Amino acid sequence: MKLPSLIVALTIVAFLTACSATAVDSTNDQSLAIVLQSDLFGEPPPVKSIAEIYTLSDEQRFEFLQYFHDSQNRYTPPHRRVSDYLVSITTGFNYRGETYTASEALQHSAGNCLALAILTTALARLANVDVEYQLIDSAPVFESRGNHIRRSLHVRSLLVDPTWEPSEGYLVLSRPGISVDYFPSKFTRFVRNIDEPEYFAMYYQNIAADAIEDQDLSKAYWLLMESLDLSPASPESLNMLAIVFDRAGDRSKSEEIYRYGIQHAQRQVSLLRNYGIFLRREGRTAEAEEVDAMLAEQDEPNPFDWIYAGQEAYGDGEFTRAIGLFRKSVQLAPYLHEGHFGLARAYYQLGNIRRAEQELEQALTNAAGSTARKMYEVKLAALSESRKKQK
Repeated sequence: MKLPSLIVALTIVAFLTACSATAVDSTNDQSLAIVLQSDLFGEPPPVKSIAEIYTLSDEQRFEFLQYFHDSQNRYTPPHRRVSDYLVSITTGFNYRGETYTASEALQHSAGNCLALAILTTALARLANVDVEYQLIDSAPVFESRGNHIRRSLHVRSLLVDPTWEPSEGYLVLSRPGISVDYFPSKFTRFVRNIDEPEYFAMYYQNIAADAIEDQDLSKAYWLLMESLDLSPASPESLNMLAIVFDRAGDRSKSEEIYRYGIQHAQRQVSLLRNYGIFLRREGRTAEAEEVDAMLAEQDEPNPFDWIYAGQEAYGDGEFTRAIGLFRKSVQLAPYLHEGHFGLARAYYQLGNIRRAEQELEQALTNAAGSTARKMYEVKLAALSESRKKQK
């Protein structure tokens, strides 16, 4: 299911969570080395513990264990039994943006993909089956919520085959097992495994994102503290924390958090992007351009980070810079239609109709089966007509 959510405050900044999330960089031997003023946000509200997130009701546990230990399933491997049970109970699931706990996901027969991963983990624990979490590179889903847009990336669970044993002398990137995924696609690409601390941190990131949308800065702050306790160098959590301080009126601390994240997080694209927006809003154009230059030098392997950066540059009217950012996404993932469409739009704004037409043709080719295909066909016809009139 689509996981990291990226929330964009249309008039201010963007931030990424888990499905939220792109994945976070876990450096759990460290702690957050920055002084924060929690008095701005009052007393911490009740926050679910990790144990509570994965706790099922007695009835839910009984139903699963009854199925799991049924004599008819005794020859089915344990990880397959968990997978089969998930298939049987999620057939009628509705995809929603809510990051439910395991019990809530079963109760509502709904939830986003992080909720599915949480439910998968809860059942796997009852069955003593190991679970891995994988970041997947695939097309994001966009969801409008008032004056925000939430972008969801993709994380999936892997129920590990308990019979597998590693061969001596071989490097193991991921153990064999069964993927649990709402929306598997031929265009998905494994990026990397996500360890448990950063996976747990994603839950608090998602709930914090909801709190920011609801303008509950106190709740968002304390949830982000939980997330950063698990993954202290998480660029997503640091991004959101900077936004929270900004909206609470402490712009100095917000900027300090951006600078701290850029210095300590391994993945800096989203931090640099948002810091640049912050500086422009403060009227510090020269500094923002320096940050743009740092952003352009980043070696980020996720094409959607560059697509989103290109969209922001395009929205700011910086079409030449947008082309450079979209070009990075196309170099990484030429099979995605979004990068080519971004290039087409930017070239059109610069008056290069022929290049715009070429990129739109490639976007159309790559969009086979996509709902965007019809839109591209209409735009391509309009571009072709426009070019004929110029001759």
